[in-house]
Amino acid sequence: MPLAVLLYLLAVPSALIVLIHLALCCGVLRNVARDRWPRRRPAAAAKSVAVLVAAKDEQEALPQLLASLEAQTVPGFQVVLVDDRSTDRTGQIMEGFRARHAERVQVVHVREEPAIRNPKQAALELGYRAAHAEILAFTDADCVLPPEWLAGLLPYFADPRVGIVFGQLALARAGGFLGRFQAYDQPLIHQWNSGTAGLGIPGSCFGNNLAARRAVVEQVGGFLGLGDTLTEDAALVTAAAKRGWRVRVCTRRSAMIVTRPQPSWRAFLNQHLRWNTGAFYHQDLGTRWPYRFIVLFLTVSVLAIPFCPLVPLLTVLPVASFIAVGMMGFLAGLLYRSDRTAYLLRLAPYTLFFMAFYLLATVLSMLRLTTEWKGRWIRE
Repeated sequence: MPLAVLLYLLAVPSALIVLIHLALCCGVLRNVARDRWPRRRPAAAAKSVAVLVAAKDEQEALPQLLASLEAQTVPGFQVVLVDDRSTDRTGQIMEGFRARHAERVQVVHVREEPAIRNPKQAALELGYRAAHAEILAFTDADCVLPPEWLAGLLPYFADPRVGIVFGQLALARAGGFLGRFQAYDQPLIHQWNSGTAGLGIPGSCFGNNLAARRAVVEQVGGFLGLGDTLTEDAALVTAAAKRGWRVRVCTRRSAMIVTRPQPSWRAFLNQHLRWNTGAFYHQDLGTRWPYRFIVLFLTVSVLAIPFCPLVPLLTVLPVASFIAVGMMGFLAGLLYRSDRTAYLLRLAPYTLFFMAFYLLATVLSMLRLTTEWKGRWIRE
């Protein structure tokens, strides 16, 4: 192959991947600018709110979440707790919470196996049907909510064109490399979600810090109307955007939730396999193919590293991936980490490990490997 042709084949996708991530960084910063220098908005009318939590075998984490719900500064919101086939004390803890707040808490117990692949999708459908509010807020049992969580998300709905708002997340401190890497990894991934929303082309989010108008969920046919998906939160965002609703990102730290890290490498890989597979085979073509381009470029760039000494021009591939991922990681640390110095010192090695880890997750997704989710083994 002529040298000029090889250079062209390497340089064009490498430049494109860097430009895509520069655009995503602009989207992230646009979200921040909207929050720091908002346009004058109409005063938000009082809206009824329901918080939905679907949980399976979460007796250890659930009490902290419920305590943080009690500490919310927004008064009088409804809480719908879905006990999704739990085999521990999760259902009892929910019933105890209902007994203390009987006037505004409802508990739904799921006993039968759902007919669809994604059990959480089925559980959220039941929770959505039990809720009676204009705004539905979603979080998970392994999260701790700041007191201003609801107060931070609700003002966005003063704009009648906004259908969904999602916020930032941080991981609880955990020891060892696994815990520290997760604290780098999930906020980094969130910046991809934030960037696409900031550019007006939302395709995904984390559903543990999410609020949606009930009208949006009804319009898409509820959670079951999203079709067969492993990532119901991403599917909801995409479906809302396709129907003309705006998706906004709350960048305020006062609404940033804290979630627990995965306890083992196996659980962490399984989590990413589900996320990656859900995006790789996303029902929306506009989300699926850009995502495939990014992760496949990342995969090829890592696989090219051993051959770089033989063909130095191949170095452009891993360098482009490192720059692209590193930009998003740098932005996440700059905007949301209190330990910026320690974080930035780890940025380069963690970015390299992220690239290798996503090579593995992407290959496994392409092989359509079975993944475990909420007590069920599922396959794309």
